[in-house]
Amino acid sequence: MNGLVVTDANYNLKMNDVIVVNDEFKEKRPDLSADAEVPFEVVYEDDDVLVINKPAGVVVHAGAGNFKHTLVNGLVHHCGNALSSGSDQFRPGIVHRIDKDTSGILVVAKNDYAHMKLAEQFAVHSITRKYICFCYSHFQPPCGRIETFITRDKHNRLKMSVSDLQGKKAVTIFKTLADYGFASKIECELKTGRTHQIRVHMSNSGHSLIGDALYKAKNYSVPKEIADYINHFPRQALHAFFLRFKHPRTENDMEFSASLPPDLAELEERLSTKR
Repeated sequence: MNGLVVTDANYNLKMNDVIVVNDEFKEKRPDLSADAEVPFEVVYEDDDVLVINKPAGVVVHAGAGNFKHTLVNGLVHHCGNALSSGSDQFRPGIVHRIDKDTSGILVVAKNDYAHMKLAEQFAVHSITRKYICFCYSHFQPPCGRIETFITRDKHNRLKMSVSDLQGKKAVTIFKTLADYGFASKIECELKTGRTHQIRVHMSNSGHSLIGDALYKAKNYSVPKEIADYINHFPRQALHAFFLRFKHPRTENDMEFSASLPPDLAELEERLSTKR
């Protein structure tokens, strides 16, 4: 201010003071340029939709701390202008998303009509979404239904949490595919699509996802021969392996699946052999 840096929060402005705001406080705008370096696998494509298999480590769209090198940048490179307007101007084509460190299947809208029809299906929860996750400990019962409210955590704004009274209804159907004693391979079907839903529900039930530092509920007992590998697994062990929806134009049923990526395939093998 007036050529000087003012650090006193109690400074009272005076007539004719000249205020200059540091660039670091200016709003950053997402970069929507094409980026050929963003990795993803094209599973299916036509004039209306693009179905992709996203690897872990790729952010779907720009947000806090991520303004470029997102999936959106890769989609712009692949599709050019053939993407829907999106839910806002910085999310062309994006109908739904999965976390940065979650891998798996996503459907992208290539025009506004397709976006509208897909969004309608997501809104009424008629789209089938199934995930594979690897969690700590043994599930009893081995299958079931988790129904709660999910809301923003009061103590950590980066997290979501279960609530009995407020938030949005969240329903997850789970079943055990493999039981390793100290860990389990679980299939989860989302009946709703809340932020971090599977991670929150598994953690709240005492079965945090392997590799999920944000939601790890406690220290779990793991065989010593595999403990170092498990404790340093670099991302939440979660993969969106199955997606079913009606084609937005033809209304034909469309089904897509993606096998486990190499890191989760290795995790499964190590859990099976405890090495």
